[in-house]
Amino acid sequence: MNLQLTPAQRRIELARPWVLLGIYVLLAMAGWWWLAVPLVVVVCLAAFVQMHDAMHNALGLSKAANKRVLSLSGLLILKSGHGLQVTHLRHHGRCLTEADPEGAPATWSFGRVLWQGPWHTLMLRREALRIAPNTKQIQLLETASTLALLAGFVALYWLTGSPVGLVYWAVAFFMSATMPIWASYVPHHVSSRNPVARTAAALAQAWTPITASFAFHHLHHHYPRVPTALLYRAAAELPPPPEEEHHHH
Repeated sequence: MNLQLTPAQRRIELARPWVLLGIYVLLAMAGWWWLAVPLVVVVCLAAFVQMHDAMHNALGLSKAANKRVLSLSGLLILKSGHGLQVTHLRHHGRCLTEADPEGAPATWSFGRVLWQGPWHTLMLRREALRIAPNTKQIQLLETASTLALLAGFVALYWLTGSPVGLVYWAVAFFMSATMPIWASYVPHHVSSRNPVARTAAALAQAWTPITASFAFHHLHHHYPRVPTALLYRAAAELPPPPEEEHHHH
């Protein structure tokens, strides 16, 4: 199985969220908020995909480079990348069991995910420190960096009147708070045979790993080392996993 990124693909995967972030800054500075605000959503999803691939060492990077990518892409969505990695790998190892804090929202009612999701997101930080005290230093450093970014955005607004940073933070905070919905509940409840998932699967080939992460969630659980951008190829070339393996009933 040789589903690895080519050097050119790797450059695209690494650049995507940062190029999008740069475009956001330009649009925001030009005052084109109607384009800038939706773009932050795309930046966050792109950062999530990059962070997720880094969690699984799927980008073909050295260990040190992978750690840096994990930290930086996590910062884009106000997360501790190393903290999320801890709960995410636990999720893969003990999917939807009592010992899987990340997957818990997939077992809840949708209403509960809506009101308890943001709190759950914070709770995962605590769980990550508990499960992996050996990475405590980097987790706390990443958490402190997130707070420092917010302080910087506030300062930018006070000093220059520019809301560019605060608007980014607000949208990223919304994406972070709703992560249990779009990163846990939905992927575990939509069967790959669902028309929406099939459409996403078709789009994934032509467009973006963001749709691939939804369309091929069950496949990703079976082949976690395949980079998100290549999941559509994995779907075509590798033996399909048992459909019901990772769905909550």
